[in-house]
Amino acid sequence: MSGPLLDTSALIDFSKRREPAHSRIPAWFTQGELLAVCAIIVTEFFTGIDPADRADWDQFFSTLHDWDVSPTAARQAGIWRFEFARRDIQLSTPDTLIAAVAHERAAAIVTCNVQDFPMSGVQLLSLRP
Repeated sequence: MSGPLLDTSALIDFSKRREPAHSRIPAWFTQGELLAVCAIIVTEFFTGIDPADRADWDQFFSTLHDWDVSPTAARQAGIWRFEFARRDIQLSTPDTLIAAVAHERAAAIVTCNVQDFPMSGVQLLSLRP
């Protein structure tokens, strides 16, 4: 199993010093845990970052593993969107892609929004009650 994939919501909480993300993420680094993101998460996160803070966050992101969205993951994301839409559950393309990347890597998604990832077989680690 791979280390966790840090979802945008967990990274936002970390950036705003909200607990438990503010303590847990550095603790994982200290424990030598492999922490990862994918391009979708980076895009979502940097959407809210002030230009003056970009260099600091570039440095932080350089310490994370960067997982690609493979064709297999993209296919799985599309299948999930199709299947859930047939049940009148709308899932976003970014969330299904994030879930598919984690699923492909057998990694847990560290998130504050567990409701965004209702797919079976996707491991979640919630940072909010």
